[in-house]
Amino acid sequence: MRKALWVVRGKITTAKAIDDLIEDAATRGIFDLVVQVRGRGDAYYRSSLEPRAEALTEDGLDPLDRLIRYGGTAGIRVHAWANVYFVWSHPEKRLPVDPSHIVHRHPEWLLRPDGVHALDPAGGRDWEGIYTDPANADARRFTIDVFEDIVRRYRVESLHYDYVRYPQVTYAASPDDHRHVTALVRDSASRIRTARPSVQISAAVFPDPRVARDVVLQRWPEWAAEGLVDLLCPMAYRQETKEVSRLLTAARNAAPKTEMWGGLMAYAGERERLNGQVGAARDAGCDGAILFSYDPAQRDLLDVFAAAF
Repeated sequence: MRKALWVVRGKITTAKAIDDLIEDAATRGIFDLVVQVRGRGDAYYRSSLEPRAEALTEDGLDPLDRLIRYGGTAGIRVHAWANVYFVWSHPEKRLPVDPSHIVHRHPEWLLRPDGVHALDPAGGRDWEGIYTDPANADARRFTIDVFEDIVRRYRVESLHYDYVRYPQVTYAASPDDHRHVTALVRDSASRIRTARPSVQISAAVFPDPRVARDVVLQRWPEWAAEGLVDLLCPMAYRQETKEVSRLLTAARNAAPKTEMWGGLMAYAGERERLNGQVGAARDAGCDGAILFSYDPAQRDLLDVFAAAF
């Protein structure tokens, strides 16, 4: 089984943090890092399409480049994690500083007609923040432009989709709007594979196929059947190991021929739970497990995760 870590953008804002991440992973035999480089319609790499992330204050730092160059010497495979439709949030309800951010530049692309006034940047009960509208063809094309730019200029192992869905079905014009999400996945696969045939396409998905289909219009079993994704990571974030097992078994049955890494949550202090959930992923037929998420303050869980394989 492969073992991997999701790495959120806040853990790659300095050169030292990146170097520590590489050391923490490599010394534990974890050689796949799925690193968030497009977090909120911004870039944790050098981009001419989207603004540099506000959290990057270290002059000259290109987190994705450093991960690939330094990680490569340790055998690390870097996967570029990109949030698809989710383009902004802020706990203080503040909008992006940079006027070139998509929220400012193209408010007509946002999920609600009045954009940021309808979708509070702080998020809410049934949404995380501001999304682009999956039904907007211009927004879809721009998003794929961003993805193609990443895979052309950086030797990443895969382009990894997250938030490739509606916040809730109630935000769509109709349940048939799932076709817009699939259109992006299909068009993106074509352009990415043309740009770099060797790159994989992976996706973090809701683990229950029925919930994914009916609640957030994410028809990932169909993507797998059509060959639009090479790797699926069902996010089975549950405390009960029995429920993790149920979800991952259902996911495996829904896409039996597609590589699958069971997505597990790192619950603080829960060493035995994590060990058991890696076992549940194995027993469900997953090809690997991926932990959400890397945290240098929880190296004990990294040890447990690495040793469970």
